[in-house]
Amino acid sequence: MIPRLTISHLALLSAVAETRSITAAAVRLGITQSAASHRLKEAERRIGFRLLRRTEKVVTLTPEGEKIRALSEQFLDELGRLEQELEASYNGKQILVRLGQATYSRYHWLPAFLSHLEKADPQLTVDLAGSATSKPLSSLSQGTVDVVTMYGRPSALPKFRWFNLGSDPLVAVMSPDHRLAELPYIDSESLIEERYYAYPISYEPGFEWETILGVPDTMYRRVTHMPTPEAVIDLVRAGFGVGVFSRWAIEPEIADGTLIAKPIGENGFSLDWWAVMRASDPENGAGGRLARALANWNDRLGNGLGTLAF
Repeated sequence: MIPRLTISHLALLSAVAETRSITAAAVRLGITQSAASHRLKEAERRIGFRLLRRTEKVVTLTPEGEKIRALSEQFLDELGRLEQELEASYNGKQILVRLGQATYSRYHWLPAFLSHLEKADPQLTVDLAGSATSKPLSSLSQGTVDVVTMYGRPSALPKFRWFNLGSDPLVAVMSPDHRLAELPYIDSESLIEERYYAYPISYEPGFEWETILGVPDTMYRRVTHMPTPEAVIDLVRAGFGVGVFSRWAIEPEIADGTLIAKPIGENGFSLDWWAVMRASDPENGAGGRLARALANWNDRLGNGLGTLAF
């Protein structure tokens, strides 16, 4: 089925939603007010229902118009990005690719990777997208990021493509003088009476602690929920309790001796980390090239994410 609305209709809906004025929307698009009004009437005629709600002071979108606008803005953003990417590739210019990271806002690994990328694929320029920290897969779906690094198990959803980066230990973290620091490993029994700081590892369904680790044998009695992993690091470093992290995320503190890490359970526990992109994007596009560069960088160093301090 061929859509009845054209890109010019969709661009005008987006401009009206933002400016709340047909006149201002026309100025933004470089057309006359009369042309904008005619285009909107044509859009409503084609679609068969009202898209705008007019009052004395402002113009707003109807619920139906808002649904079309939300989807069309995502489409227009992706189309514009693709045009820029193809133009840059054709002319040998730099290509901007947006990288997000789930759960942790810690990028001590990034300078080393960018040095690698400069040699491996010098046409790519990386920009960080903070929205992926809490909602990595949603950010990919919405087009606000091109590649995310995240832990867990590959989703069965066909709209994502996963590149394995390696396995990184999940560890209990505490200050060097903590009472549990002498134990060879930490389990739920160790934490029954201990202050345990939890943080949101992801808001994506299927990536909660219980899904990844399973329900603990003994429920913790003193759990404090913090808004970010970085807040937990500050509290644990000051000796106020214990946190659980993927080891790469607290590598700087382990290196300078302000934190120590203990395995989770006698046999330890690791998380697989991945670079994830949209399956609809071409593998030889900017997102695919960045995801492969991340995977190749990890393979080249040869010892998973722990070696990368990533």
